[in-house]
Amino acid sequence: MMKRTLAYMALLVLSGTLVFGITKIWNTEKDPKVSLYSQTFPIGDGFGYEIALQDKVLIRQEYIPILEGKKPFATSLDAQRTADKVISKLMKKESPILSVKELKELQIPDFN
Repeated sequence: MMKRTLAYMALLVLSGTLVFGITKIWNTEKDPKVSLYSQTFPIGDGFGYEIALQDKVLIRQEYIPILEGKKPFATSLDAQRTADKVISKLMKKESPILSVKELKELQIPDFN
């Protein structure tokens, strides 16, 4: 009975190790370094931004989000800070939608 219990425990440990190893290898094969990048662009009397992954545009934001109407960012720096925040959220697997609070924290003029 004791030998059988030890055999089951050894089998359980071996199975767990095998599953962990396969999972680790499978996750390593995927590229863990997602190369999201952003760039700003002029639009009308202001700026917008794009967020891309390996030359494929994922987000093109021409206007300040949440704000009523179509108002571009006043400066390229405002657009860049906002794009950086969106990328940060995406990297954390969060929704890229920004709140009024987040735009205030970024010191976007229309929210201060």
